Parts: sequence; C-alpha cells; structure tokens
Amino acid sequence: MRAPAVPRNSGTGAAGLRVLHIGKFYPPARGGMEAFLADLIAAQRAQGMEAFAVVHGTPSADDPDWLTRVPVRGNIAYAPVAPGFRSALARAIERFQPDVLHLHVPNLAVFWALTLAAARSIPWIVHWHSDVVFEDRKVLSVAYKFYRPWEQAVLERAERVVVTSPPYLRASEALAPWRAKCVVVPLGLGAPVTHGGEAPQPLPWRAGRLRLLSIGRLSYYKGFGTLIRAVAALPDVQLLIAGSGELRPALQALIESSTPAGREPATILLGEISEQRKHELLASCDLFCLASRERTEAFGMVLLEAMSHARPCLVSDLAGSGMPWLVREARCGRLVEVDNEQAWRDAITRSARDSQERRRQGEA
Repeated sequence: MRAPAVPRNSGTGAAGLRVLHIGKFYPPARGGMEAFLADLIAAQRAQGMEAFAVVHGTPSADDPDWLTRVPVRGNIAYAPVAPGFRSALARAIERFQPDVLHLHVPNLAVFWALTLAAARSIPWIVHWHSDVVFEDRKVLSVAYKFYRPWEQAVLERAERVVVTSPPYLRASEALAPWRAKCVVVPLGLGAPVTHGGEAPQPLPWRAGRLRLLSIGRLSYYKGFGTLIRAVAALPDVQLLIAGSGELRPALQALIESSTPAGREPATILLGEISEQRKHELLASCDLFCLASRERTEAFGMVLLEAMSHARPCLVSDLAGSGMPWLVREARCGRLVEVDNEQAWRDAITRSARDSQERRRQGEA
C-alpha cells in the first residue's frame, strides 16, 4: 500500500519546512559526507523542519520512515550506480511533498532530478562537498567529460550553492560561472555522542613514544605513504592509521621496506574500526595527522573530530583545500608542505619536542 502524500508547507519559517536530501550514502556507511548528512538532518529536525533523504545502500529494518536506501548494482569510475534511484526519488517527492530539494554532490544520483518534472518544480539547494578531481586518474578524467554537462546543468538550476570554505570556492573551476549564487557555510559536527557497548580493549600505543594518529580510506589522495616514510626512521614516534581501502597491501609493503633493520615498524595499519574505537584513539593520541595531497579532501571532517577531543593537528598545506584554512582559523595546529617527506619529519620532530605548543594548539 502506498503511503499517503503530506501537504506541502505553506508558511515562511523554518518550522514545518520539508527538505528532501539526495545523498550519496547514509550511516552506518562511513565517510565525511555521510556523517555530515546524518548530523544535518538531525539538526534540521531539531529546528522543527521535516527532513527526508534518498540515498544509495541496502535497506535495513532499522531505517527510519524518512530514509530511503536504493540498492547499488555496480560502479562507474568509482561512483555507485543504482538503476532504481530515479523511480525511488519520484516516489519520495510524491509522498513527502518537499518544499526544497537539497542535493549533495559529487553524486551521480542528483542528475535524476533533472529528468523529473516534479523535481524541477521545487527549489534546489546544492551542497558542494568536493570538485571532481582527476589528477593522475585517466578513467575519471574521461568520465568527467560526460559528467560535467550534467553537473553544470544542476548548478544552473540551483537557487543556492553551499560551499564549505572560502579557499575551495576560489579554487573551483566548476563553480566559477556560478559564484554569484554560492555561499560559504563551513561543515560542522552534531552534538557529542556517548559511544559505548563494546568491551574495552587495550589501545595499541607503545609506551614512551609520540602517538600520531591518521584516519581515512586507504586511497591514493590521502598521502599515507608520505606519513609512513616520514616516521620510519624516527625512533620515538608511533603512527597508527585507521581505515580500509585498496592501498592496504601497498602501504603494508611500504611499512616493511622502509623500516630500518632491527627496529619495530613505526606504523601500524589498524584496518576498519568502530566509532567507539575511533573516539578512543582520538582521545588518546598526541597529534592528529592528515597528509592529503589532492583537493578531493575538500574540508576534512575528521579534523573537526580531532579538534573535539582537543587534539592538535598537522595537515597538508594544500592549495585550494579547506584543510589549511580550517587549521589556520582554529589555530589548532601546523601546516606542512604537501608530499614533502622531510618537511613532515621536521614538523613531527618539532611537535615531539614542544609539548607546550601541542597543549596550546589542542586547547585552541
């Protein structure tokens, strides 16, 4: 039986406003976009809005009534493909009668909105999480030639485009024609969550070492190789990297090949970890490191998580990314030259020697 449609909001305030999000994935799927979407929907609902979402993923019996997950049948150039997304979006619009569509990009699924008359009759907000960056990736470079016309059509149709930092807006070629409709709204975290339920496990830190932590998908743009090489010969430093991904075998091989004879490896790959474990590690590390080397890292939500635990941050001084802007604005850490192994080694060594600076940056 089809659920009844709900009348559209006729008021002018936020209370009662109906917002339908077109997202990529939703928790428990991991990632910055996913975590932010969950926090944003929770915040909107707390403000009295009615927020709904259509995303990729396998439906779960625990899913709330306002969340629609559409099964993925494959991938094209790293992007999920769900043939049922268009019809699911049409049904969601008919059922929820949204006042606004909130499109989260990059995301192939948002293009279906261009093909639906019901979607085109509603104002659109585009949330620009990242450009499509294809440095060193020929497959994505070719795919973007087909993606770009649709991307630009979505931007043309949008009432407003939300960008996460001033440097990202200035550097984005795709947004250049539409800057008059862009507004900068930095990302944020929702209310702190108390994590629990898991039996306590010892943390894998070694005594007497500077404890470095990095978290993210084991992908080429994260710069984990630079971190591994930078710490390999530092005797009083330990680096834990949490996350899974296609580069795990190559990174493990790099750890082994770069470890001096007779020493324990300075880096340990932890693999995928739970939310509770992530927060335990963030609370116990001395320094959080994010060495990303490409503007696919548009903001760095994980930096906000580290900052919420008062952890100082070392990040790549990546032009056009929001990472350096965030650290400068918060005065919470230090910037390091991108892909420069020696610069990272020097920055880590300086931090190891100056516990007062780490304390000040953490407090900031």
